[in-house]
Amino acid sequence: MSATGKTAKRDRYLNALRQAGRRITEQRYWVCDYLAATSSHPTPYEVYRQLSARNPEISRATVYNTLNTLRDLGAIVEIGFGAEHTHYDTDTSPHVNLICLRCHSIQDHPVPEELGQVAASVGNNHFAPVAVRIDVYGFCRECQARKRAEIRDLWHARRAADSQA
Repeated sequence: MSATGKTAKRDRYLNALRQAGRRITEQRYWVCDYLAATSSHPTPYEVYRQLSARNPEISRATVYNTLNTLRDLGAIVEIGFGAEHTHYDTDTSPHVNLICLRCHSIQDHPVPEELGQVAASVGNNHFAPVAVRIDVYGFCRECQARKRAEIRDLWHARRAADSQA
């Protein structure tokens, strides 16, 4: 992402917080800056870990509360797998997420043109969409390979046990 794109994204987050009546503290600025710079789908803990490595004075509560506020305002989107595996998507443009059920990784997939048309048509029904996405759940390449290896190892172990019996 270009520096201009990052700045615009960060400013969008900061403006959302201001409109919600939140003061822009240094810690909230760091959270917004981090989110604007990332193309990953970070967990709250990942955001905290990255920021606290550079800024030890940042509080976990501020990170979590800022993420929740931005989510509630529609500036970011929460992708939930349960409390321990919540991720945040900073891309609110129409897109597809490929979500691994095993390792919880999330990858963006090229956007079908029709997905953008969904946002436009929904907006015509007096509804203001803040994000349009399709989540596709399955298993990533790495997890598929690990599962095949586990099955192969189990098969060899059973075969060895049978030949010793």
